[in-house]
Amino acid sequence: MNHKPYLICLIALLVMALPSRLRADHIVGGEFQYECLGFVNDDPSTGIMRYRITINMYRDCIGEGALFDGNDPRQSPTEPSAEANISIYLGDRYYNPTRVITLSRFDPVPINLGNPCLVINEPICQEIGIYTFIEELPVSDETYTFVYQRCCRNESIRNLINPRQIGATYFIQLTPEAQQRCNSSPDFNIDPPIAICINEVFKIDLGATDVDGDSLAYVFCDPKLGGGTDPGEGDRQQTATYFDDIVPKEESPYPYTSVPWVLPTYSMDHQLGVGSTLNIDPVTGELSGVPIYPGTHVLGICVEEWSRGPNPVLLSETKREFQLSVSRCGNTVNADLVETEIDEQGRFFIRQCGPGPNVILNESTRITSITSYDWELIGPGGELLTSSDRDFFTDIREIGVYEGVMMLNRESFADNCKDTAEFLLGVFPDLTADFTTTEVICEPEPIVFTNRSTTEGGQAITGYSWNFGDRTSRSPQKSPIHQYMVPGDFPAELTITDENGCTDVAVRNVEYFPAPRTIILEPQDAFGCAPFTNGFLNRSHPIDDNYLFEWRFGDGGASSDRDPTHTYERTGIFDVYLSITSPLGCFVDTTFRQLVDVREAPIADFAFSPEQPNNIFPDVDVLDRSIGSNSQRYVVSDQSGEAIFSVPGPDFTYRLRDTTTLFVTQYVSHPSGCLDTITKDIRLYLKNTFNAPNAFTPNGDGLNDDWRPKGIWEGATDYRLRIWNRWGEKIFETDNFEAGWDGTYQGSNSPAGGYLWDVTFTNAEGDPEAFKGGVVLIR
Repeated sequence: MNHKPYLICLIALLVMALPSRLRADHIVGGEFQYECLGFVNDDPSTGIMRYRITINMYRDCIGEGALFDGNDPRQSPTEPSAEANISIYLGDRYYNPTRVITLSRFDPVPINLGNPCLVINEPICQEIGIYTFIEELPVSDETYTFVYQRCCRNESIRNLINPRQIGATYFIQLTPEAQQRCNSSPDFNIDPPIAICINEVFKIDLGATDVDGDSLAYVFCDPKLGGGTDPGEGDRQQTATYFDDIVPKEESPYPYTSVPWVLPTYSMDHQLGVGSTLNIDPVTGELSGVPIYPGTHVLGICVEEWSRGPNPVLLSETKREFQLSVSRCGNTVNADLVETEIDEQGRFFIRQCGPGPNVILNESTRITSITSYDWELIGPGGELLTSSDRDFFTDIREIGVYEGVMMLNRESFADNCKDTAEFLLGVFPDLTADFTTTEVICEPEPIVFTNRSTTEGGQAITGYSWNFGDRTSRSPQKSPIHQYMVPGDFPAELTITDENGCTDVAVRNVEYFPAPRTIILEPQDAFGCAPFTNGFLNRSHPIDDNYLFEWRFGDGGASSDRDPTHTYERTGIFDVYLSITSPLGCFVDTTFRQLVDVREAPIADFAFSPEQPNNIFPDVDVLDRSIGSNSQRYVVSDQSGEAIFSVPGPDFTYRLRDTTTLFVTQYVSHPSGCLDTITKDIRLYLKNTFNAPNAFTPNGDGLNDDWRPKGIWEGATDYRLRIWNRWGEKIFETDNFEAGWDGTYQGSNSPAGGYLWDVTFTNAEGDPEAFKGGVVLIR
């Protein structure tokens, strides 16, 4: 029986069931670098070299990927980071099978699209985690290998078979030749790219620096497999070796197996797929090309370090593996100018009115993606005018239309970085807008606007547009006449347009402060009752607050307001005088005869008797106390303002039925026709009475058989009655106003004689009351 298919399925299920924090699909790339620090204590006799080892790990930070291994400072009890370790081999045997490493720091990886004029439209995020430590190694004639392995890769990777079930190996070797020379490996200058744009050219410098000055050569190389699908512990372990674990405690020895490419589309030489362009400059390390397949790809780049001289020796090979997303992007460069119009050929037409200095304004975007501007303009006589500034400054003295072009990023390697704006610069004769106006001083006459505009080339003026500065409609007349309806300083503006489409504007201030022909007041006459307050509305035209006003109200009062308010304290018929002076000194005045009639007015007033009627005496008399009235009327209303009833005449009597507040309004009139009114409120007050008999006879004859105080209790609360015998013993108590003592105690008749009592309660007005006394029980 063949168990192999079953075993493969089981392994796949185990991989899918593993906790995400144990998997390495968050680690998407890495590389090693070593630096020789010399012999221990600078003593060659020790035979031990010191090396600073640096490991760069790249982490996908999109989604829920795990943190960096080795004590990521962001770890928490719910999201711990796994232990990080590498293995060090000497030859094909372990030198240190489990070398624990700790995260030194982490930083974001910048997005370098390799094309300055593109912007990515998809989310992308990677971080670099840096591990640095010192290792002391005896100089050997065998090779040291530093190796880190983990399973598994991102399932979204497009160019590898079953990426979710295969891991990665990042390693570097320290050859005997490198040990003898105290060699340091090359160090890449920048982080690897994490995204490029589909169907767009890119160029990215992946060059490295070698501190020893050795010769460097760049080649494509295969990413390597590493790790396995074993959980690492327990009964589910499938193999005996630790390096088959998902998180190996011990990494496997060199050599390492290359990744399984998705053939035939992908291979080491076609890591972005057949049909895509992908090149690496063997001398500079510049990575370039045009990708055509979207998605996530794994790439491998190696830099070989060779000694210089007639017999070069390979000292080291540094392998960089990284994950690259081919994404959708947008172009950011667009050539644009501030133009007058666009002609039929799509060229920007820029109109310059008048020869001389001019500037063509550049609105091209995106400025951060533009590295150069190239202007070319064929000027007068065929002279080529050029500039490399963002805006184009010219000084053309001859009338004419000149062709030009503005080019963005002319020397860029990427066509999408280039854009061109063709334009025409039309230099036309100048023109000058000018006008005069008639002067208005005192009479509110229309103003005549006379056009004085001229052109330098004799071209015709084809359009006039007048703005008189007073929010009225524009006028297209050559020399209009305009009537201002209000006074003021008006910025009148004339815009002229000639046959070339050139325009000019002239602005002049027009003073318009005439005196009104007639002084008009509102109302024309005024009647009132003393004291009478009247508002005078000045409807004269034209006036505003810049004019001077003098009012005399006929009773000795005066004002300088435009629309004053005045109170007449005495009766009479009064003349009113008004003079108006304009800011230019124009004067006009008028006396309005018998304008204001102020008549005598009554004073409403009335009284209640009693002032506080109560439930004992609920009738209240409403008594007239008005002054100067010849008729009276009352309206009684409830708290909502709704009238209950009305009563004519000076006095009336009303019986209050409850404690609700009522409002009584008196209306009075005077023989002059003047009126007055007043409102007062009234309510029924509750009064309590108290009376206590001094004896009772509880003999069952139906007369005086019990004892209790008598009174009016309406509205009273908190009642308490207590009775004591001569020995101070309390024999009766109640809180019921109507309850009385029947002369018994504990079911037996009390003896004849004297007894003491006290009563307390809160009266209807909320005040406490207390009474005490004696009562004689007669048998």
